[in-house]
Amino acid sequence: MLQLKLFKKYDLNCPSWNVILNNLNNSVIEGDEVKHNCLGFFFSDNASVIPEIKNVLNKLNLVEAHLYLNITQKGDTYGRHCDVVDVYHWQVQGKTSWMFDDNEYILEPGDLIFIPKGVYHNVQPLSPRAGISMSI
Repeated sequence: MLQLKLFKKYDLNCPSWNVILNNLNNSVIEGDEVKHNCLGFFFSDNASVIPEIKNVLNKLNLVEAHLYLNITQKGDTYGRHCDVVDVYHWQVQGKTSWMFDDNEYILEPGDLIFIPKGVYHNVQPLSPRAGISMSI
């Protein structure tokens, strides 16, 4: 079975806030799927077009990239859940706490975490944040 792994400062060539917000804006304009709530949590499934993200996708042999954005520290997330595929999450702006049943990791810009499918986790923003979830 694959194990959870954390790579501190995996890739520091992170997209800027401006690039991230433009990607979210373009997703809205183009009618792509964008989820949000009133506390400032946004999800977009079109992050793979951002050049910095394309580079990381290529390095990891992945194709899907989703943007997760909280504009406030108190914004919601998906709560405790597990994914049905292996996921890499690249923290590109801000800080998040990743809580697992037996451990907690703090991710900062450039950090990458690998979460095997079926592993329950909960993500909490520690500041406004943007992260990229990637899979096959």
